Amino acid sequence: MTTTIRFTPEERAAVAAAADVQGLGPCSFARMVTLRAAGRTPPPVRKRRDAIASVIGPVLGELGRIGSNINQIAKVANSTGNATAIAAAGRLRADLERLTVAVLSLKGSSG
Repeated sequence: MTTTIRFTPEERAAVAAAADVQGLGPCSFARMVTLRAAGRTPPPVRKRRDAIASVIGPVLGELGRIGSNINQIAKVANSTGNATAIAAAGRLRADLERLTVAVLSLKGSSG
């Protein structure tokens, strides 16, 4: 069921600002506050992802795909016994791991 609430522009801005502080959209925030005021426990609400988390997710996905490609290169290098390619794949894997750790540290510093 949907319920419409009317706000002045100033009230809407205040609700949006309060919701943003909680990491929620205005509608989820209004529902949560209204249910609590009515003596009810609101259901769990998924918080919005912050800007850093919104960027980090796709980056981590791409790093995973790159890692998969490096593993395929390493497999071919190992099967052919190409020592230079094996060493290069190892360096790439180490570089990728450092980059992944650096990106994950950004996620930890966003909260």
